[in-house]
Amino acid sequence: MKNCYLLLLVLLFSCSQKTEKNYLSYVDPLIGTGPASTIAAQQHPGDHVSNGQTIPAVTAPFGMTQWTPQIYDNEQKCIAPFYTGQTMIQGFRASHWLSGSCTQDYGSFTIFPTQLGTNFSFQPVQRQTMTLMKTENLSPAYASFLFPAKTIMTEMTSTKRCGFFRFSWLDEKNPTIMFDINSDEGKGYIKIDLEKQEVYGYNPAYRIYSGQDKPAGISGYFVAKFDQEIVKYGTWGDFEYEHGTTERKDQKQIGAYVTFNLDGDTPVKLKVGTSFTSIDNARKNLETEIADWDFEATKQKMEDTWNDYLGRIDVESENEEELTKFYTAIYHALFHPRLMSDVNGDYPAFSKQYETQNNSDFDYYGDFSNWDIFRAQMPLLSLIAPKEYNNMVKSLVAKAEDGGWLPIFPMWNNYTSAMIGDHSTAILCDAAMKGFDFDLEKAYQYMRKNAYETPDEEAYKDGKGRRALTSYIEFGFVPLDDVVADAFHTNEQVSRTMEYAYNDWCVAQIAQKLGKNDDYNDLLARSYNYSNVYDETQGWVNGKFADGSFFEDFNPNAKHYFITEGTPKHYTWFVPHDVEGLIGLMGGENTFSEKLNKLIDDELYWHGNEPSHHIPFLFNFSNDWDKTQKTVKYILRTEYGLGRGGLSGNDDAGQLSAWYVFGAMGFYPMCPGSNEYQLSSPIFEQVTLNLDENYYPGGKFVLEADGATSSSVFSLVKLNRKESATKINHTDLQKGGTLKFLK
Repeated sequence: MKNCYLLLLVLLFSCSQKTEKNYLSYVDPLIGTGPASTIAAQQHPGDHVSNGQTIPAVTAPFGMTQWTPQIYDNEQKCIAPFYTGQTMIQGFRASHWLSGSCTQDYGSFTIFPTQLGTNFSFQPVQRQTMTLMKTENLSPAYASFLFPAKTIMTEMTSTKRCGFFRFSWLDEKNPTIMFDINSDEGKGYIKIDLEKQEVYGYNPAYRIYSGQDKPAGISGYFVAKFDQEIVKYGTWGDFEYEHGTTERKDQKQIGAYVTFNLDGDTPVKLKVGTSFTSIDNARKNLETEIADWDFEATKQKMEDTWNDYLGRIDVESENEEELTKFYTAIYHALFHPRLMSDVNGDYPAFSKQYETQNNSDFDYYGDFSNWDIFRAQMPLLSLIAPKEYNNMVKSLVAKAEDGGWLPIFPMWNNYTSAMIGDHSTAILCDAAMKGFDFDLEKAYQYMRKNAYETPDEEAYKDGKGRRALTSYIEFGFVPLDDVVADAFHTNEQVSRTMEYAYNDWCVAQIAQKLGKNDDYNDLLARSYNYSNVYDETQGWVNGKFADGSFFEDFNPNAKHYFITEGTPKHYTWFVPHDVEGLIGLMGGENTFSEKLNKLIDDELYWHGNEPSHHIPFLFNFSNDWDKTQKTVKYILRTEYGLGRGGLSGNDDAGQLSAWYVFGAMGFYPMCPGSNEYQLSSPIFEQVTLNLDENYYPGGKFVLEADGATSSSVFSLVKLNRKESATKINHTDLQKGGTLKFLK
């Protein structure tokens, strides 16, 4: 029978096969790819915010490019390339989507296997085809998809910067591969090079938020090579195609196809190099990372890589559902920030127009969703991916050097002014206090600049500097009179004040570390500015005018314009650096505890967005560790689940997933920069952190909790056999040891 290889793949696709147990077997890439169906989401349904917004990507940890099935052929804001629930797909995208977000894809292109026939459908919406896709055929390292109507099997694996495909046709007549440049602006380039037997091209990125619709100064470049000879070819653009042509540029929906002659069972192998700097570097990345045509060896190497990263936290449990949620959460937390440098050290200069820098001392990373990830995702990376984390910190400083200002929310290698706060300072502070190696004096120069200076008008509108800093410094809060016009999120004055106070505390810690005492004293005083928007009459933070009067039409449960993505009852608690001060503002521990309990008991806590994420751990500050444990484990049970709806909100570059990882382990970095972790308790009987001894000399840190479940509560904790408070320090992790929870 023809094409026995494809038939064997089809049989494997349709029949469950037992494989050797490994960490990868617990990862379900489909979790978070559809509308939330968790217990909490059913109680509080919403719009796209209730989607996980993740994609089932085949990728390396922090990979330059993610490889995912595609159901939408655009790069529009808030539309992920793929959502589970639709059986028709348009191809397989080389994506730079920020996983779990509501931003945009950029610099992407799409690959589609088909057959060249008389009815040539080249537009993605016309050619989309039914696809069979099963969870057991998806992993971070490998995926396979069957087009039953066309009897085509697609397999894909990847490296850091490259993708590797194997296509098999049951009917090998005119086997064809299509390429689309996914530009919404009608820009881009594609070329079929018959001499080199390559297809290459680029898709220019464009900005949103600050600099809306302006060129980002980078493109997604690619070079595709085949193990079979191209025998037919053509291109299309502006909705027309022409056989025998080899090149298209700057037209709407441009693309190209190549066709092969196959002998019997022979598949077509396609390997693709990507880059953010040039076609030449995309080719170098490919030649370096996939030097041969051994698909299985590349797949095995990527499986080994993922098992290494996932196994850096080893948990013991008989509950396979909990294991799936846990290791899928780690997978999601390892997408970003994104590798942007090439194998030769080239990377795109930040906020420039097609300029290139080179640094062989560290890998350069981009796409920092800082408002989200400073809380738990980056602290998690400091534990399980410390080398990459250290390079990410260096990358933030490099961005400041290139652009002149420390970026707030750097995306597509540009300033954005998206979201609020100044959380590059939080990330740099946390890294410095943990002892990571980077140029702290240089970093402080830009941290301080953000805290004290405002750019000129043009630079400010381009996204540089803190929003509304002038008002904040003048009044000690951002008054409602300042509408914060030059920002994607206008207004939100109370939330900005709260977050700037924490950011000032972060900069103060570095000032103290460097012996800059005047700065330290001034910034530390500013870190109490949160109290300036606390309305004692209402008992919650409230909007405040420049004349000192408070907003009158106040409802602590309402989403007021001066609060970011939440309510005053959510944001009042955002004082991670001075919880004791907040307790004092509220009138003492009893009132603090009463308000906190009521927030949780009345189900006003909102886990689907970040401002609330630290709140469950605040019970420790009122000596109620019991309630911390119960609250955290309730959230783990109700806000996370299995299947496509397993995330209650946008995963936001892995922040929601990182919260799960910490919550399941039983400790959480409630105040990045403090080196403290607040304890809840594990849901697993044993958790072993296998830490890199170059950064953690103790090597292993073990959490033991006999009889631990998703609802168990403990009454005592011992660190290295000595009774401990309900917190640990980062130095405890560095030294290694055992944290034992007792009932």
